[in-house]
Amino acid sequence: MRIALAVLRRDRRSQVATVLVALGVMIAVSLVLWLVAAPNGLQARADRTAWRDMATQGTRISITRTTDSFRDRLVERFEVARDEPGDVPVAAGLGRFPEAGEVLLSPALADLVRTTPPERLGNRFPGRVVGEIGPEALKYPGELVAVVGRTAVDGFHADGLRNTGGSYRDDYHGMLYLLTRVGLVVLVVPCLALVASAARLTAAKRERRLAALRLAGASPRQVIVMTAVETAVGAVVGSVLGVLLARPFSHLTAKIPWEGGTWFPGDFVPSPAVVAAVAVLAPVLVIGAAITGLRRVVSRPLDAEQQRRVRSWRLLMIVGALGVFFLGITYAQQARGANQFTVVLLGLGAVAFALVLAGPVVTAQVGRFFVGRWRRPSTLLAGRRLAGDPVAAFRGSAGVVIAVFTGSMALTMLPGLESQVPFRDSTWREDAVVAEDVTTDLAPLRAATPAPVVPMVDGFVSSGEEGVNGSYVVVGRCAEVATVLNGLRCGQGPAVYTYDRLYGDRFRTAAREGEVSLVLPQHYEVRSFEGSGRVQAVIDPELLPALAGRVSMAGVPTTTMNREVVHTALVGTLPGARLTDGEQRGLYGDTLMADLERATVIGLSIAALLGGIGAAVAAAGSVIDRRRTFGALIAAGTPIRVLAHALRREVVLPVFTVTIAACGAGIVVGLGLLTLARGLVGHGEMPLTPWVLAPIGVGLVVALVAALACGPVLRGISPRDYAAE
Repeated sequence: MRIALAVLRRDRRSQVATVLVALGVMIAVSLVLWLVAAPNGLQARADRTAWRDMATQGTRISITRTTDSFRDRLVERFEVARDEPGDVPVAAGLGRFPEAGEVLLSPALADLVRTTPPERLGNRFPGRVVGEIGPEALKYPGELVAVVGRTAVDGFHADGLRNTGGSYRDDYHGMLYLLTRVGLVVLVVPCLALVASAARLTAAKRERRLAALRLAGASPRQVIVMTAVETAVGAVVGSVLGVLLARPFSHLTAKIPWEGGTWFPGDFVPSPAVVAAVAVLAPVLVIGAAITGLRRVVSRPLDAEQQRRVRSWRLLMIVGALGVFFLGITYAQQARGANQFTVVLLGLGAVAFALVLAGPVVTAQVGRFFVGRWRRPSTLLAGRRLAGDPVAAFRGSAGVVIAVFTGSMALTMLPGLESQVPFRDSTWREDAVVAEDVTTDLAPLRAATPAPVVPMVDGFVSSGEEGVNGSYVVVGRCAEVATVLNGLRCGQGPAVYTYDRLYGDRFRTAAREGEVSLVLPQHYEVRSFEGSGRVQAVIDPELLPALAGRVSMAGVPTTTMNREVVHTALVGTLPGARLTDGEQRGLYGDTLMADLERATVIGLSIAALLGGIGAAVAAAGSVIDRRRTFGALIAAGTPIRVLAHALRREVVLPVFTVTIAACGAGIVVGLGLLTLARGLVGHGEMPLTPWVLAPIGVGLVVALVAALACGPVLRGISPRDYAAE
């Protein structure tokens, strides 16, 4: 221990290495703590909003949930009514159960109601505001939520508005859970690569020093203790700094929006047990990596500087890892529960690890290629280095390769996710609001809204066979229906407008209560309908005169000036109706896609930054380790410029080759994850764009910039260093 501490006090290169180890461990610890806290944030949201679950638990109350929009913000409205007398348990933050004629509003929604004319917003929540919803029952600060008390509600039954423990794994059929775990895996690997690069700084000089001590009589235990002490100083300091940095980093992360809002400050705070585990495990891994590299020094000190060979079997690891990954995809498509994605994530981590493991093999082959075909001295020097010590030469490229793999995987998935989460219903026009399940007269709606109201009846046309629904159709005047329905062009006289054909002539209303069954005329005109949504046909009411005066749907075309008034009028005059709002659906989809794109940019930026830092640390360490060699070359007359070119080629050449394989693996894995996500959601496409190749170029730029970090270290070497050695 005294020798190790003396080395740290007197050897400048060991001091630089210790500082870099501390910085690497600090970045890795703070980032890992942030990554493991992300599921905690999602779980905290799920726990606060578990009272909104519509599971049938009892018969004490009835509850229905509706999503509205106001000024490009989503509004969650819950209408509740008592089914039985007695106390109703409520979640923390709700305060009390609202009786009929009473309303609970979130603070942000209460402010909007106070400052907005009631016909634009407040009339959606009829009753007296008796309290505000606290943060314990909100998904995020500023969320717009209302709980409206009613006399009766035709909805789900529950035994209260209480939190029984939520699960963020159910968010959008488990896809959000999958994506957070994927991000955790692919960002932890660059963290480990960075820590490994930091732990291997000055490894060559340390091996020579320890080999000399072994030959002088030092025992294996003394050599291991010296290495552990020398490495532990930087690793422990870095771990402590990483833990201290994680707290402000979590508050900064809470400002990143997700699902329409930011986070509460305590959402991204990991548990003390996790903090302690990461803080202890990081230095242990760094010290373990440093000690593991001493196998030759301990057992064969005379062979300490012998270059290690790599075997071609490492390439087979990629095939095996991909096999595990697709086995996990198959398992996840059939399984359910908390362990549904475990094998997928293990396979994903195995692919990333296999790319790092196979990298030295490709590096050695690249080195041999350029040794045999060199044209410039710098290329020869770089080729000899790559072929002679491929493990050390590739070490700096590992983080960049993982960043390329992650980028290709993300850019493969994003275009497909855009068509999946959530899909846009193209049935109704974007500027229309349609109320379904209408059971009341439309006269109050016509009086409350300045826009024309389109009455419709929805139902099915089939052959009449039991159990066959047939074609979903709406009955209404074509000229009116065309103002709210996409793809409808009207002609003169009554007709049936369809984009396929009707398989029968029996019309049955969609509503089970008061169901009506009619038969279409024997002869009627059929016209083309270019719709692409749920409605397969439109029937003029003259063909079914028995439906006169009956209404089950109401559509209202809107403008930017009256949309909020129309929406509020529909909510206020048609209680229990289900609204279909194209703008609202688009708002939800745009919000979620913006979240995914933002998370992708942040994740790829972190991966690229970690890869670049790791490559820079490894390149600088490579120069420090070969100080004697470079000093000899400079003493022999080799220009610094030639050595700088050789160092850049050492970093860029293996990156260029291995990143092509990493990009291909990223595309394959991305398609696999997209297949799994498509199975979770049940729809969507799987497009590929040329952007999936962009990470290769970005990886080369990051590697080149990282290679420039060795320039100052190289310029500090002189022939005197060779003489001193």
